[in-house]
Amino acid sequence: MKFVFTEEQLQFQETMKGFLAQECTPDSIRLGWQENKPFNAKRWEAICDLGVLGANLKEEDGGLGIDQIALTLMIEEMGYVALPEPVAEQNFLVNDILGLFPAEIQEAIKSKFNSGMDYIAVAHPHNPHPVFLDDSKALIMFDETSCHFLEKGDYDSEDIKSNDPSRVLSKIHEIKSSIHSDQNFATLNQAVISRGTLQSAALLIGLAQKMLDLSSAYVLDRNQFGKPIGSFQAVKHMLADVAVAIEFARPAIYRASYSLFDHNSKSALHCAHAKYMAVKAAELACKNCIQAHGAMGYTWEMDLHIYMRKAWSLMACWGNDDQQQKIIFNTLKSSNDEIGVLYTF
Repeated sequence: MKFVFTEEQLQFQETMKGFLAQECTPDSIRLGWQENKPFNAKRWEAICDLGVLGANLKEEDGGLGIDQIALTLMIEEMGYVALPEPVAEQNFLVNDILGLFPAEIQEAIKSKFNSGMDYIAVAHPHNPHPVFLDDSKALIMFDETSCHFLEKGDYDSEDIKSNDPSRVLSKIHEIKSSIHSDQNFATLNQAVISRGTLQSAALLIGLAQKMLDLSSAYVLDRNQFGKPIGSFQAVKHMLADVAVAIEFARPAIYRASYSLFDHNSKSALHCAHAKYMAVKAAELACKNCIQAHGAMGYTWEMDLHIYMRKAWSLMACWGNDDQQQKIIFNTLKSSNDEIGVLYTF
């Protein structure tokens, strides 16, 4: 077996990377915070013009039909720049599961979705607070037994504060009316959980890499006792530990993306493992990178806090490391399969 990305997958990643380097800078994120408009409509339109928003929709639904692996590589780049717009968290998620919705809800989604070009928010018990609800065309809401499609005016909500100013969260208080169904719910629900878990993991690993890159540059520039602090062994070890955690998490994320693509029966387990590893890596990145920066790391002047805030928020989305560990344990406990590197992982 050949464990390398295809040329096409890497091209999607490089295109996304080059675009975001120009369109999503720390200065543009700060401006959105200052103007209290973190959702940048012009940037969303530019992403739309690039053809990214419907990338993982089937071609018959107006998309490009790209595979889960290329999608994960693109999401990692979105995490690297802390993209505020919920392309991965919401649009890619809906694109991926569109064909699993009951017919009536699927038609309602398509009527508002514009082949992925418009934004539909998602709320789920594992991620109950939809982002940028005011900027969405509609809301897909899951409860414990069914799925609901709600248009504007079909629900009462209020904005709630987030640790990350790039995320405007809402709490749904009441559903007035909806198109709802419990048809195919178990399959649909697991598909949502697996993809939400994997996509948040890919965002986190991108954020962790960005924090490491910022800190590596900072410790080479910051001098103490006449030499860069990056030359001190304790600082080297702190950042090396982060690099190792990232390198161990990445294969789990890529394996989970292939597992979904390949319809592997253990894909839910693989996605939980990916999120667990990504949370651990991002958590260590936040801790060690702010220590490498010293007290300056969390100030407005430094960029580091932009990525830390988003990482802290995403760690809890679609289940934190404790919840993923519980899923992994319960899955392995209930399985008759052999456990080990050649079987489970």
